This record gives sequence, C-alpha cells and structure tokens, in this order.
Amino acid sequence: MTDDKTPTNLGLDDVSFEGLDEDNVLLEMTRANKWIKIRNFLKSPQQHMKKQPIYGMAFSIPIALIFLVLAGLKTGFTPAFDNVILFTILIAIIPPGVLQHTRRKTVKKIEEYFPNFLRDVAEMNRSGMTLTRSVNTIAKGEYGELSHEIRQIDSMLSWGISFEEALEKFADRVETPLIYRSVALINQASRAGGNVPDVLEVAAKDAYTLKLLERDRLSNMIIYVVISYMSFLVFLFVIGILSYSFIPVMAEAGISAAKTGGGAENLIGVFDPDTFNRLFFHASLIQGFSSGLVAGQMGEGEAVAGLKHSVILSLVAWLTFTFII
Repeated sequence: MTDDKTPTNLGLDDVSFEGLDEDNVLLEMTRANKWIKIRNFLKSPQQHMKKQPIYGMAFSIPIALIFLVLAGLKTGFTPAFDNVILFTILIAIIPPGVLQHTRRKTVKKIEEYFPNFLRDVAEMNRSGMTLTRSVNTIAKGEYGELSHEIRQIDSMLSWGISFEEALEKFADRVETPLIYRSVALINQASRAGGNVPDVLEVAAKDAYTLKLLERDRLSNMIIYVVISYMSFLVFLFVIGILSYSFIPVMAEAGISAAKTGGGAENLIGVFDPDTFNRLFFHASLIQGFSSGLVAGQMGEGEAVAGLKHSVILSLVAWLTFTFII
C-alpha cells in the first residue's frame, strides 16, 4: 500500500519542481529584461527621452525635489511657500512637456512626408527599378524630418534586410498609429502576393486621407482650446473683482463688528483677507493647471499635450496674484 503511493507522490513532486523551475526561469528573464532596459536608458538617455518624453521626469523630478528642499528651508511654512510648491511642480513637468511638444512636431512632419515617400517609391518601382534601388534614389532627395528615416531604411536594404522588415523597424522607431497602420497594410498585401506599386499607392492615399481628417479634427477642436483659455481668464477676472470689492468690504465689516461687539462678531470678526486671497490663489492655480490638461485633451487628443497649456495658465495665475491682485 505504501509502495503504491510513494511513486505517485514522487511524480507529483517532480511536476511541482518542474513548474517551480519554469517560474524561476520566467522571473529571471523578467528581471534581466528590466536591467537591459535600464542599461539601455543609461547608455543613451537623450534618445530614450526623445522617444518617450515621460522619461524626462527621471531628471526633472530629482531637480524639483532639491529645489523644494532648499527653497522650503529658506521660506519655511509661510505664504511664500506656495510659490515654492508652484515652481517645484513647474520644474518637474516643463522638461517632459517640452520633449512631448518637440516629439509631436517631429512626428507630424514625418507623417506629412510619408505619403509622398510611398508614392515616389511606387512610381520608381513601376518604372522598372527594384525596391532597393528606388529607396536608394529617394534617400538622396529632401523629405524634411523623414529624410533621416529614409536613409536608415536605405542602409537596412543595402545590408540585405527585406523591404517589409525595414518598414517594420521604421514603424517601431516612430511609433505612431498612422505609420503602424500603413506599414501593416503594405506588408500584409505584399505577403499575400499583391502588386507592390499598387499596394504602396493605396497605402499612400490612406495615409494622406487620415492626415486630412486629422487636420480637420484639429481645426474644429481648436475652438475648445480657446474656450479653455477664455473661461480661465473669466475665472481670474471674477476672482479679481472679489478681491477688490468683496474682501475689503468683508474685512471692514469684521473690524466694525469686533469694535462694536455686535452679534455678528463670531461670524465676521474672524474674517482674514490674507487667508481668502491665499485661498483664491490656490483655486486659480488648480483651475489653470486643470484647464491646461483639458485643452490638451480636447485640442490634440492627449492630456500630456496639455502640459504646455497648464504651465502657461499657471504662470498667468501666479503673475496675476503677484503683481495685480
């Protein structure tokens, strides 16, 4: 009886150990991939930050924290500490915001020239040139921000890499939905045995149509960016009116109530104008930062793209309360 059970238990233990070994291998592979990504980032942080602007926070956040500590020690927990917090946040978000704006401009220029590149390759291939020769000829031309990528594709083709694989690596470098869509269309049609020039023409028309739709959407949504700015300026105007009319009146009423000892002393006698002005300042900063993110989401389809609007509106609020109110 015992002998019959022993082999079974040993078999289960063997299976458990095999599963455990597989889990350990997967865990080690995951850790190795993380270290590889970290090493690659440390080797060329500038390239990674251009591709993923959020990586810029790896440098901006430590600098912002150092500023927070040094400036905080100097000001202490006084109203001036509000300015320290504001500029700490700005220091943390401005670098990734600038990188995001720069990358977006570069990607837009690449996408604008991409249909022309596909159309030129199709025409040259239709005239009798091979794809490698066509791309090599086009690489000598001027395609704006896309010229560097075309030269890289030409180099890959000269090394013997297929046209489809070179396009896939190009799409991985740029990482935009339009490029991914066009490359997938070209490669699937080519592997299915389609006529390459016709496939390139169709992909070029598709990319050009998508860019037109994107321009129409941006032109239609720009009004909401303007509305976000106008609503914030109206908010600041109302705050200014309250600061110049309501708060002084309430402060005088509080002083009068305190002197006369009226029944409103408990309610109005503790009215502090500085506290309310500080409260309005906080509300303006929060409103400005949030309105900027909304403007980015509405106007460009990404909340991250609204960081530049958030910085502008937050600085407008700070300047208003520092030099006007």
